[in-house]
Amino acid sequence: MTLKRFWSGVTASARREAERIAINREYRSVMVWLPLAVILFFAVFFSQEVVGSLPVAVVDEDNSYLSCRLVSMLRASHEVAEVCEVADMAEARSKLLSGEVVGVVEIPNGFAQAILSGVTSEVVYYDSGTNISTASLSSKGVQTAVTSFGVGVALQRAEVGGAMPDEAMAQALPIGFTTYALFNPWLNYAYYVAPCFWVLILVIASMLSTIYAVGSELRSATSVEWLRSANGSLVGAIMGKLFPTTLLLWLLSAVVGVLLFGVFGAPMRGSWAVLVLGVVVLIIAYQAVALATVAMTASFRLSLSLGGGYSVLAFTFSGVTFPTMAMIGWVQPFTMLFPYTYFMELYIDQAVRGVEWWRSMQDVAAMLLFCLLPLFVAGRLKRVAVNRKYWGRL
Repeated sequence: MTLKRFWSGVTASARREAERIAINREYRSVMVWLPLAVILFFAVFFSQEVVGSLPVAVVDEDNSYLSCRLVSMLRASHEVAEVCEVADMAEARSKLLSGEVVGVVEIPNGFAQAILSGVTSEVVYYDSGTNISTASLSSKGVQTAVTSFGVGVALQRAEVGGAMPDEAMAQALPIGFTTYALFNPWLNYAYYVAPCFWVLILVIASMLSTIYAVGSELRSATSVEWLRSANGSLVGAIMGKLFPTTLLLWLLSAVVGVLLFGVFGAPMRGSWAVLVLGVVVLIIAYQAVALATVAMTASFRLSLSLGGGYSVLAFTFSGVTFPTMAMIGWVQPFTMLFPYTYFMELYIDQAVRGVEWWRSMQDVAAMLLFCLLPLFVAGRLKRVAVNRKYWGRL
């Protein structure tokens, strides 16, 4: 086949696919409208950017000046800015079980008297522990407020004893501890978690739209017509079919980029070229996996089910929610079976950490390996496309 005839086949296949997208509402929904709606939903969802104002109940059994000062400091904490004072522990327990509050602070009777007498007093914090994120944040806020209150009391006591301000501070806080968040000092969820979800939407759209594009040809018994439009070339038919979907997916990725870096103002400390290259390779990698899935199953419904499951599992094994290094040893290799894992490493390295561009080339190379999958199933895919026994199957 001449090069001119090959490219004319690619063009014809692409034109045919564009027409199918234009007239098929189901196809457009899977590829464009549903992913776009979810992307915009997460944009609104993460518009708060930083988690704060978690509701906490306070049981003040002392009702003294010092206990009121502590409650005021709890209200001033960003993490637990919503403080609800209740009469007793029974009411606090009821609010905790109903989900109205995420934790309970108990200030015991005799709190102020113990402090004024120079005796150690104790503030108890109860959290449900059902949500690790809220428990961690609320506990941090309460602990910071109580620690600051304790340092203030010790500082005043030292000054009353005749110590100079510097000496009083040294007595109240003999060992200082400072934490620096190097790459996300704002602790902004929109800079870290939102991209994980947005990229996952692109991954699912890439996988399912490709499976739909090829699998629907088998379901509708039009696969021979598809191959014929590309002058019988399987490579040309695939290139033409995937060109419109790839273009739409790239446009969706551009929407994500505008939201992330334009609207939310996420930092971009590394190479734009490497990040864009990573997005392109990620989309193609999942399209390659989708082609292999359709070829091996020869079933539209089964390939959609497997493709959807495979796409979603990528988030679980990426290390975003549960660190990869903390996983059981035999589970860790599974993280390498998903292109999503490598792209998230690339994104964090380039956008957040700002590492040298060449360090991310290994992630690009790993994703490129997935792009080779169609080479191993090309013969199988062509047999499926021209064999009548695979047509019309769900």
